[in-house]
Amino acid sequence: MDNLPAGYTKIDIQGKLNYNTGPNEVVAGVDDNSVYIHFNDSFGLVSIAIYNESNTLVYYCVLDTDIQSTVIIPFTNTNGNYSVMFDNATGSAMGEFER
Repeated sequence: MDNLPAGYTKIDIQGKLNYNTGPNEVVAGVDDNSVYIHFNDSFGLVSIAIYNESNTLVYYCVLDTDIQSTVIIPFTNTNGNYSVMFDNATGSAMGEFER
């Protein structure tokens, strides 16, 4: 899956969750009500954390990507700049978005 659902603005993700994966291992986007994340491969347990511009954690979960490859996070936080971070046992990735 390379494309986002209609209405989402792409979040550019940098980094790698696994040494052997390509540049599009994670597809992420944001709209007015949610953050969409899709993993194009299985990476085991992946922590997903979203921080606001004050570096305050506003969302956190651990997703088992062996079972679930897509998550839609309800996100109606105030407007501003946010970062989303992904970590697993073999790597990390992150992206920034504005809402």
